[in-house]
Amino acid sequence: MSEWIDLTQTLAEDSPTLPPLHPKPEFEDYATLAADDYNSTLLHLETHCGTHMDAPTHFLSKDEYRTIDEITVDEMVTEGVICDFTHKEPGSGISREELAEQAERYDLSAGDYLIFDCGMAPADTDEYLRNFVYPEAGAAEYMVERDVACFAIDALSADKPGAELEEHHVHYTLLPEDILIIEGVANLQAVSAGRYDVIATPIPYENRDGSQIRLLVRPQE
Repeated sequence: MSEWIDLTQTLAEDSPTLPPLHPKPEFEDYATLAADDYNSTLLHLETHCGTHMDAPTHFLSKDEYRTIDEITVDEMVTEGVICDFTHKEPGSGISREELAEQAERYDLSAGDYLIFDCGMAPADTDEYLRNFVYPEAGAAEYMVERDVACFAIDALSADKPGAELEEHHVHYTLLPEDILIIEGVANLQAVSAGRYDVIATPIPYENRDGSQIRLLVRPQE
């Protein structure tokens, strides 16, 4: 059987983010072995840095839509498709037609996770934060039509670079349909396009809008 592959960023104080909307994480020694005989760390951590999952309530009301602690185990242990868009120019959009071609090739099914490999890497900070590849509005509408469970991408945003909040067409198309979003996927050079088993485990922060996750995939035989 194939091995599981980790697509999660290691989270550090210098992890790329987009302040002021998304502050950098900070780690503070709460206790140390030298002073307290044990180690413990206090985290100052926004829910949308590193490899993370957006619950619908990231952009929508908690009175009507799900929070991150309401994501079920069946949604965390699932399967899906990785699509290869590494040929796209930085800053360019992925059209409905480009997505449909790969979705058909890899048998995208209702309830699948849909993961985009766009060749983005946190080490290339400027491109990763400001000139990344993104799905166009028509591609997001196609995801709704295909009834995917979650859309994941290797940029820190699912929407066009520099878009104002009201122009976040992907978020405003997917989240009202209860389609989850994962951003900040990493290590995609370790995989190729195709079908995979998927594990994505958010932290169940009570009544919150998202959390960091561990994202694992395994090629299907």
